[in-house]
Amino acid sequence: MVTELRVHGVTGSPAEDVLDRPLLRRVAGDTDAGFFRPRAEYGAVTGPGGAMLEAYRWGNLTAGAAARALWLLLLPFMLANVALWLRPATRPGPRAVIRALTRVYALSMTGSFALSFVQISMDLVGWQCAAVPRCLQDRWWLGLFADGFFATTSRRLALAALLPILAVAFLWFLGRRTWVRYEAFPAQTEGDGDGLAHPCFWNGKPLVGRLRSIHIAFAYGSLDAVLLGVLVPHDRDHDYGPAGYTLAVAVAAVLVLCVVAVTVTPVVDRDNPARWARPFTRLLSHLSVALTALVLGYALLARDPWPATGKMPVLGGTVTGLFAVQVVLMLVLGAVVLASRPRGTYLQGLAGPLIASAGLGVAAAFSAGLSYRVADYLDRRSRPSTPDYANWHPLQPPAAYEWAAGGFVLLLLLVVLVALIGGVPLVSRLRRNARAVTDADFPGGRGRDAGQARHVDHAVADARVTDHIGRMLVWVFIPAALAAVVATGFALAGRRPIRLAPSGSPAAEVISFAVNLGTYLIGLSAVLLVLVGVLAYRYQRFRRIVGVLWDLGTFWPRAAHPLAPPCYAERAVPELARRAAWLAAEQGGVILSGHSQGSVLAAATVLQLPPEARARTALLTYGSPLRRLYARFFPAYVSDALLEQVGAVLAQPRQELGQHTPRWVNLWRDTDPIGGPVASAAARDERLVDPPGFDMPPGDTVFPKVDGHSGYQLRPEFGAVISGLTADLTEPQVPA
Repeated sequence: MVTELRVHGVTGSPAEDVLDRPLLRRVAGDTDAGFFRPRAEYGAVTGPGGAMLEAYRWGNLTAGAAARALWLLLLPFMLANVALWLRPATRPGPRAVIRALTRVYALSMTGSFALSFVQISMDLVGWQCAAVPRCLQDRWWLGLFADGFFATTSRRLALAALLPILAVAFLWFLGRRTWVRYEAFPAQTEGDGDGLAHPCFWNGKPLVGRLRSIHIAFAYGSLDAVLLGVLVPHDRDHDYGPAGYTLAVAVAAVLVLCVVAVTVTPVVDRDNPARWARPFTRLLSHLSVALTALVLGYALLARDPWPATGKMPVLGGTVTGLFAVQVVLMLVLGAVVLASRPRGTYLQGLAGPLIASAGLGVAAAFSAGLSYRVADYLDRRSRPSTPDYANWHPLQPPAAYEWAAGGFVLLLLLVVLVALIGGVPLVSRLRRNARAVTDADFPGGRGRDAGQARHVDHAVADARVTDHIGRMLVWVFIPAALAAVVATGFALAGRRPIRLAPSGSPAAEVISFAVNLGTYLIGLSAVLLVLVGVLAYRYQRFRRIVGVLWDLGTFWPRAAHPLAPPCYAERAVPELARRAAWLAAEQGGVILSGHSQGSVLAAATVLQLPPEARARTALLTYGSPLRRLYARFFPAYVSDALLEQVGAVLAQPRQELGQHTPRWVNLWRDTDPIGGPVASAAARDERLVDPPGFDMPPGDTVFPKVDGHSGYQLRPEFGAVISGLTADLTEPQVPA
């Protein structure tokens, strides 16, 4: 008997909702990802069209609400990883350059993470606060910095270094734990992995393990470099000088090797790395841990006391310099993409640099907001930046963070301006154009009830906004990028925003207000981000917004940033392929039925099926973002050629015609903001009218509901398609 294997979308729907059956049993898989069927003893084991019902629930692979809230705080890592996959389809030369630049950028983001904790713990607490009696007053938990063994400056820094060391260690633990749970799922390991059609595309375990070792080594190396940058100049004329210089050379070598390692093919090639690649990267991580221990021991050596005044040396320049390098990487990456992109690429191929820059902005904003909140708490003040700075010496984060706080306000203003200037007229125009769709679907309906007609107009128009979001993001990105370049120049020169105006002047008041507002808005944004993550799977509105972005980002393997949220598809696709192959070959046939993101998983699964299973497999997609989102943003991986390949796998030889017809049907609606037509000869697109009727049904008190992205399987057309595909799978096959 043919089985309809349903794969849910980004909402993480329970299997009971996916099958519309209350009593189920798990027939394969586990609690993270499992296959469910209705319990036969209660009847109704078949669905519309007569196929046996089965659901694949993979929602737990993307973590629960609490875990997602934690992962959202590492959003910059996810954006850095996604940037690798957003590249346009280019020649091998530019492709290698784009990959190298993206991986170096991802490595720098790990360095920024480590430096943000260094700044909070070592600079604000160990250097600045510990040297100010007023800051230590009435704070027993800072007593170790005041007197005793850790009273000297170098030992205070060593003690304060424990926080960033533990933060990096937690990242290491989290990365390894998810590596074992996701990337370790059995998958084919031979062949070319650069494409969804290749089985080892979903075998990311070896590469992620190597990259993780490199990133951990770079994080610890960044911490060691800052600490040695303070101690070595002080020890220049002391007996400890040679030991400090030796450690500095070793740390510099580790950092350089990390940068080189993420760019050379023998290390980062997923399928055919050099035999020495894994031992080499493991050695880097172990060496970095050993060097960190030696650097801490070096800092704990007895030294003559020396005063800690102002900001901690080296750190401010390191933070600013790293940010400048990241900005340059984005500019170079954008130039390479523009020079090598094919004509007609969506957003000129700049989706990768745009998303990576967004990750850089989020990382800088989070670091700045956290630093200022800690500084305010330690210094017991309510205003991070005051216009009268002539004789003011508070605890102060680096100048780059102050620029980031002001830039956050500028970014919000840009978003509001673009929404008002571009978004409002766009929505009005789309609603006018949507009238034609409503009038064609419901002739005479506008005359019977103008309000219901407007409601349908708005649903169609709002769904079409998705097609214009990319252009609006570019309008925000260009001025924001220019502002980032200017701010980086001022930060490199050591100029804080407040010092662009005379102390106490009205201009200084305005700048001070903008910076202070930015620090508080950043903190509020971080809290809201966590709150959205917690609410994402409780309320449909949050679930749809967060779910789409989250599952788009975590669909792709961690090939750029190994500490990003894990890739659920590295388990889901091989697992689906194994189950579908068994159902097709041993159980009479299978219809892979995918909704939304589930349609992407289903299409990728088709490409993994063994030849003996393909003749008994069909594909039904609905609300599918394959063409509308994936083909636009990921053109190197979801293209016309790939869609045609999916159709070719499912082509059905017809006895009476002697030709092939596709066994892929795609349902879509004009009111769906995510899904759309496949627009390929590989599939048969069928448009559903939404809502299903215009007038209020007899005996009802409300108008028919606009389903938009949901409820496809409840429509009669859905059952008719299943029935037709079932007939195709059960009729005698003709040799191709």
